Amino acid sequence: MLCQDPISYQDRIAECNNADLRDFVRWSAGGTAAGFVRHDRLHRLRASGAPFVESDQGFALCGNDVRGRSQQLHEWLLGLVREGEFEMSGEIYPVVQRLGEAPQLLVDRGAVPWLGVRPFGVHLCGFVRRGTRVSVWVAVRAKGKTFAGRWDNTVAGGQPVGLSLRENLIKECGEEASMPASLVQQAVATSTLTYVRADATGLKPDTLVCYDLELPHDFVPTPRDGEVERFLLVDSTELAAVVREEPRCKPNCSLVWIDFLLRHGLLDGPLSRTERESLARALRAPLP
Repeated sequence: MLCQDPISYQDRIAECNNADLRDFVRWSAGGTAAGFVRHDRLHRLRASGAPFVESDQGFALCGNDVRGRSQQLHEWLLGLVREGEFEMSGEIYPVVQRLGEAPQLLVDRGAVPWLGVRPFGVHLCGFVRRGTRVSVWVAVRAKGKTFAGRWDNTVAGGQPVGLSLRENLIKECGEEASMPASLVQQAVATSTLTYVRADATGLKPDTLVCYDLELPHDFVPTPRDGEVERFLLVDSTELAAVVREEPRCKPNCSLVWIDFLLRHGLLDGPLSRTERESLARALRAPLP
């Protein structure tokens, strides 16, 4: 049942753009902006043995090259892990301002929000068309994962070092939904979304690279790596109502579904052109 006081799509987008940068201090690596650390964590950057130097411009990570900076930071972060600040994931992210740049630093994914560096990810919307009706395959997040039980995009995953976007998409689709590479190759890159969210883990100035894939009627995605509990085939009308009126989706996945609904004209009736254009702009927040 839908809630009695429905919120708007704009509210869903605002939920992912709640950061106040006055709560954070910028830090750099190799002379390039790298991330943001919350004020209440700055004492850790100032502590004896921390690999940072402080100046009027903020904090800078010590080290003369990518390898040296990355190693120093990793050893220091292990201390934060022992103190329970976060957990390492074993997946390595490049620290860059834009995709394709040479990284100034490599960092474990688990530390990304704590350090406030820019993460990037691939998000796939798998859909089925029957006449004028469009249905989407929604992933239900597995128990034990963050946002357990929430609706996710069909497939989604962070962008690690060493893979192209397409290679990562193929990997994630195989791992999460048992999709063959030959099918994933047909996915179409559609849009890039950005948001700046603050939560208990830190800052997420995030970039989502979105893809659409029209799936055969007889294809059913199957969970494989434990990230997803099950997949649901949901009519786009129901999806639109759920995204707008219920907190059922993982927050950033709501943005991807809103973008999908806009691009496929599925909100043309409920919303005016001005409202749709405003939503599209809001899905692309400036990154700090």
